[in-house]
Amino acid sequence: MTQKMKSLALFIGMGLSSAVAFGQMSGSYTIDASVAASSTNFVSWTTFATAWNAAAITGPVTVTVKSSINIGLNAITLNANTGSSATNTLTIDGGNTRMTYTSTYAALRLNGADYVTVKNMVIENTNTTPGGIWITNQADYNEINGVNIFLSNNTSATTGAYYIAMSTSVSSPTATGSATTGTTGQPGSFNKIKNCKMNTGAGNVGPYYGVTMVGNSSNYTTTAQNNTMEGCTMTNFYYYAVYLNYTNGNEVLNNDISRNDATSGASATLYVIYSNYPYSTTRSSSISGNDIHDLPFKGATTLTTNMSSIYGVYLYYPMGNSKFKDIFDGNTVENCTYSTGSRYVYYIYYPTYSDITNNKVDNVDGSSTSSTAYDYYVYYPTDVKVNGNTSTNSNTSGYLYAFYCYYGKTTNYAWNEFCDNVVTNNTTVNYMYSAYIYYYNSTCNWKSNRNYIVNNRATGSTGYHYFYLYYYNNYEVIGNVVAGNYANSQYIYIYSGLSGTFTAEIRNNTFQANTSTAPTPGSSYIYGYFYLYYHTVYFTGNIIDLKGGGSNYYRYLYMYLSYSNPSNLKEFNDNTYSLNNLFTYPYWYFNGANYTDWAGFSGAGVNGSRDNGVDPKFVNIAANDWRAGAWEVQNNVSYIKQNDVDCNKVSRNRTKHDRGGLETNTDLEAMSTNFTVPAQVCAGYTAGATWIALKSNYAYDKARNFNVSYSVNKGLK
Repeated sequence: MTQKMKSLALFIGMGLSSAVAFGQMSGSYTIDASVAASSTNFVSWTTFATAWNAAAITGPVTVTVKSSINIGLNAITLNANTGSSATNTLTIDGGNTRMTYTSTYAALRLNGADYVTVKNMVIENTNTTPGGIWITNQADYNEINGVNIFLSNNTSATTGAYYIAMSTSVSSPTATGSATTGTTGQPGSFNKIKNCKMNTGAGNVGPYYGVTMVGNSSNYTTTAQNNTMEGCTMTNFYYYAVYLNYTNGNEVLNNDISRNDATSGASATLYVIYSNYPYSTTRSSSISGNDIHDLPFKGATTLTTNMSSIYGVYLYYPMGNSKFKDIFDGNTVENCTYSTGSRYVYYIYYPTYSDITNNKVDNVDGSSTSSTAYDYYVYYPTDVKVNGNTSTNSNTSGYLYAFYCYYGKTTNYAWNEFCDNVVTNNTTVNYMYSAYIYYYNSTCNWKSNRNYIVNNRATGSTGYHYFYLYYYNNYEVIGNVVAGNYANSQYIYIYSGLSGTFTAEIRNNTFQANTSTAPTPGSSYIYGYFYLYYHTVYFTGNIIDLKGGGSNYYRYLYMYLSYSNPSNLKEFNDNTYSLNNLFTYPYWYFNGANYTDWAGFSGAGVNGSRDNGVDPKFVNIAANDWRAGAWEVQNNVSYIKQNDVDCNKVSRNRTKHDRGGLETNTDLEAMSTNFTVPAQVCAGYTAGATWIALKSNYAYDKARNFNVSYSVNKGLK
């Protein structure tokens, strides 16, 4: 390899062993304090480091540590070695021994060292401003694997404390590079931190920063760093668990992060994974598969927590590209409790070419009555996929946005995607926005398909629940289930007043709301608001079930579809409308006229020829089984490719499938028939009158008005 120019630092040696008397190292060595120094044995970490820093490596070097050693105040520094390469590597196998360090900051320091592996050991720091490992000065291609970094006396919160820091200053774990080379250049690239345990003494406050990987503010947009933290377990931190700044191609994968070593809270605001300006030049920046849990400490409640605000993952300007997306996949934040401040479980600010997929929020609770809480805060996204994520079992007393996607833009993608997400069993008091996909930035098209939004509650006397798709260019809204949610007012809102050659496909959704048990019936509202005034619209296969209990206030079913040019309403059929008029004001507006109910709507002849007004007979409302059981909604909607599976990923019938967001399997059984064929028949034979006896095993409704066919297998003639 071409050796990078690295800055030199002066280190005072403690004497060389005969192993490097001639300035070269290659082969196998030990660190063993129990036997005398020799050509292959160092009696201390210090004598090994001194030898390494004076020698030139001429072949692979393996060092096996045989003794646990207290290095006292003397940190171990390994400098750049001119002979290091992908072949001439240094491997230090700790053999499960312990290095104990008693001074401030890092015990082990890689100062420009390349191709070093440190594995299978414990690094303990007993200082109150402790550090574990520091990587700096373009230290590249190193691996820290299976190392337990134990901060045993981390009793005070100081900004210089960390487990592992990749920075330009040993006392500042967030100090970034600013030059091309040298001590203020890139701290390190192509390094791996894998399978490490990072913990503190019981009841300690935790290091201010857990792991930092910072880059270079002068070239981070184009120069790959490609560092990785993977498979580690961190059980305490004070403010930031993982901190990344000005990075490119870095990965944080499959780590377990908690404060299980703590017995009380840390900083009032916690940033668990913080990533500022991540770019992706030669591989995707990725934060994936991490499990964040039990914050601010295990068993915390809204009465005992000191955590006012939580940022589970904070992503600021994540910048992917057409080849290497920014990946945010498969993370979990669970069992966290905060009080009166901000809740941004996943904060994703100005993402571009980003895949936000398969993440989970579970049981994140807060007590504020006024602050706004967000599970997925996606702000000014460009070319993104927000798919397969979950928000469930969480509570707050104020405002809760499960999904907040604000001012989207499509530049290179045909569509942004909000698909296959699940929002269930969440409770707030005032406002519950299960989906808030809001507005356009220049051009914005959204696919919002197969989202399952069920059994969420806004318990206040004037509480609101929203499914809100507002004001963008092209819409694809297919196979969603929005049902069983509880609030004094419920809004299902698909609205755009943009004029132009735009299309809206609203197909096979289940939209259900019932305010019969609303906290304040006399002021309750249901809005089914479908305002696509200028769009070319396809509105097919939907179940719209909006009901009240007799003393409810308003029900608006508000349908302005292609109103500016009615010929642009291309498909309007196969829908089921189940409404009652148990409201003070039951309105059903369709393109300027109010029909109130199905009788008026169908009597005016504005409905589709195969629309109906039957009760969908949901299979089990109490158990939130929102499959429709009514026979009239089965197997009568024409198949289209983008509606291949339902909201539960059940395959649709490709001839004719069910209405609504979920398929229901019918079950008819042939019992007997009088049809027979003689053993011998001649040309022109005609069977007599034929009957077939059928049995319906369909549990949810009476089977009727269906066709029966039979065929005879053709054999030899």
